[in-house]
Amino acid sequence: MATPNPHYDPEWRALRDRHHDERALARDELRRLREAGDSGSEAYRTAKDAWEWHDAAWKETFRKQFATVEEYAEWLFVTFPPGIRGRSAGIAVPETDLASFRTVEEADAAWSRIDGAIDAAAEGKQLSLPVGQPKRLKAFANTKSPKLVRFWRYFRARDLFPAGGSGELGVRTLVTVDEQADGWHVCFMQDSSSGIGNVAAEVERLAMVIYYEACTDQGKRKPKNSGFVRRLADRFTPRQALALDPYRFHFYQHIPPGKGRREAFDRISLRFAGRAYREPKWHSYRVIPELIQSARFDIAQGAGPSSAERYRCPLLR
Repeated sequence: MATPNPHYDPEWRALRDRHHDERALARDELRRLREAGDSGSEAYRTAKDAWEWHDAAWKETFRKQFATVEEYAEWLFVTFPPGIRGRSAGIAVPETDLASFRTVEEADAAWSRIDGAIDAAAEGKQLSLPVGQPKRLKAFANTKSPKLVRFWRYFRARDLFPAGGSGELGVRTLVTVDEQADGWHVCFMQDSSSGIGNVAAEVERLAMVIYYEACTDQGKRKPKNSGFVRRLADRFTPRQALALDPYRFHFYQHIPPGKGRREAFDRISLRFAGRAYREPKWHSYRVIPELIQSARFDIAQGAGPSSAERYRCPLLR
């Protein structure tokens, strides 16, 4: 069922024409005042304010001309394809489910996220790892696996330091989880754009949160239920029973390319002792699975509120 667009106005064409004409008059007045040397006058400021107001109102009429959100989204993505620069550089552009948007604001936000992610990828293309499946790594190979989950998560300081400690900001990261026969493969992507935390600095604690939340959920399920975690449970405590083998959780780090920084994809080996992951060691891969490299583009399509606010997300199905 189509979602009505609350901005729709059947008189949108008349509004557009009026604001177009008023904008043109203000532009002509600005030109006249500049040529007369009056660009510092009150009249110039008044004309500039009028131009800016009518320009914004003229642009807003493009939201008003569509009766449904789906019609607006289709017009937006077809008329102004996101990531033009990235497309010319050969960056793959993900398909977008235009019917998933509930508001025109969600469509606008998704367009901006995709456009920004693709353009950033174009800038860093020369610094990217070659796409390929690392030898002996079975995880992250099947993009259509029903046991694959990807989501943004903000690990708050109290998630990482449940007993208190030095953490203040927490870590925002894109998490990719792939369930395989040997356990759960969990990749944390460094979100350099947010400035919130550092995956490498907190990887032991990130791993502990994932592991203890999984143990908590597993402990609340009946043995016959093999699939978990449909939801994440309460924050872990040191006294919890360890319902799962900690070595069935395999951790990775993905650092996208940036200004002067090469892309990196690493396996992180951790020792589990004293009910905690310790002594991380990074093992770099020379190639990166397409699924990991494209995760930040694929998930940029998502509509809805900022997923940085979704503190607890499903890991496994």
